[in-house]
Amino acid sequence: MNTVLICGGEINDEFSLVCLKQIKPDCIIGVDKGLEFCYRNHVIPDWILGDFDSISKEVIDWYREQQEIPIRQYKPEKDDTDARLGMELALKLGSDKIFLLGATGGRLDHYMGNLQSLLITARKEKEGWILDEQNAITVRRAGKICIHKEEQFGKYVSFFSMGDEVTGLSLTGFQYPLDGYTLKNSDGIAVSNQLLDDCGIIEFETGYLMMVLSKDRTKC
Repeated sequence: MNTVLICGGEINDEFSLVCLKQIKPDCIIGVDKGLEFCYRNHVIPDWILGDFDSISKEVIDWYREQQEIPIRQYKPEKDDTDARLGMELALKLGSDKIFLLGATGGRLDHYMGNLQSLLITARKEKEGWILDEQNAITVRRAGKICIHKEEQFGKYVSFFSMGDEVTGLSLTGFQYPLDGYTLKNSDGIAVSNQLLDDCGIIEFETGYLMMVLSKDRTKC
């Protein structure tokens, strides 16, 4: 089951609409201000949640009138971000892959919180992705990942430890290979790598690995 969370960060409508078309989600969750994207693009989410402290009254009132859409409203003084609550709901609904749109840009604290929320899916051995025009970001538990060059998002691939360290990290088919490396969260050795072969293989033994597929901003 594929689920898309439409969050309240910076969101490029054209890019996000293409993503929705390609992902063909089984479920869409409108998260707080992300509902404004839904409203202007005539997207009807399956669920709505948030504290609604940053959304226009016109938009939230319109969705409240659509009585078939479940709405979960939280107090602004809560322990979790809206995106994290959306991730947890998506998992409870049975999602295998969760994609976050509108989860980057804007306030850095929200962006960092959204990055950390990818640990939720990794711990459940599900796929979680944050997508924007320049980046596709995921966090994975120890194991094996394959990237096919013809399907790759962007040109660059970077890796970061989401804990103290990732052990036994091996990169095969990359411009800068690694063999059994211990990647610490202070390392910069795994930034801006590139695929050489048609398929790049990432293997690691322990830890949680953040992988960032990225491309340069298109010049006008």
